[in-house]
Parts: sequence; structure tokens; C-alpha cells
Amino acid sequence: MHAVYAPYVLLAAIAIAAIVAVSRDLISTMQFRIAMIGSGVLALVWAVVMGVLWPEHG
Repeated sequence: MHAVYAPYVLLAAIAIAAIVAVSRDLISTMQFRIAMIGSGVLALVWAVVMGVLWPEHG
């Protein structure tokens, strides 16, 4: 059941990281952008996988 909520927890962590990055002016670094895009893609893929494998939770 925890696997179903993992993408939402990850997206919340991304939102918090984005707020911290804006406040510290890190948002312009390429490393930060790559990490945020990668995390978002991972969350999206995981949500799709969970929806396909366990449709009753989707």
C-alpha cells in the first residue's frame, strides 16, 4: 500500500526542495533542474506502473 502513496510523497519533497532552491537561488543550476525533472518523471512512471499492476488502487 505504501507504494501507491510514494509518488505523492516524492512530489511533496520536490515542492519543498523547489521552495528551498528558490530561496537560496539554486534554481538556475543545471544540476538542480536535472534532479527535479528526473524526480518528476520517476513519480509519474511509478504512478502509471502502480495503476497498471494494481488497478484497484489507481
